[in-house]
Amino acid sequence: MNRISKILSILSIAVLTTFGAQAQEVTDEQFDKFANAFQAVQQENMKAQQKMVSVIEDEGLSVEKFNEIHQASLNPDAEVEASDEDKKKHKSALQKVEAMNDEIQQMMDAKIKEYGMSVEEFQMINQKVQSDPEMQQKLMQKFQQ
Repeated sequence: MNRISKILSILSIAVLTTFGAQAQEVTDEQFDKFANAFQAVQQENMKAQQKMVSVIEDEGLSVEKFNEIHQASLNPDAEVEASDEDKKKHKSALQKVEAMNDEIQQMMDAKIKEYGMSVEEFQMINQKVQSDPEMQQKLMQKFQQ
């Protein structure tokens, strides 16, 4: 799994922000808050992913097998070589992972607020970072400090 892209997609909660929010400049103070919040959310996301992996493995599936069955379940034309038992394990693991999602989202929202930002402000800056290579570079430099 590409963790960075997965993290960015999880963090991109809103597809679009309002036009006015997109036109705003990001101050150095806002960017610093964003960078700190982003790093905290990223760490929490990694913990959440580890919990999800544990849930899947506790059901008796490898992450690869879980993903293979899951992809096939999303595509009616796809065929997967999985026993009925593995399909039951997948279903059980999926239900447990989905049940974790609300808790994870609330935790991430709380982390963002902990750094003095609203979720909307975080999303707006995150969207700008994703679309602006200079801001991406600035964020990477911030992490290397």
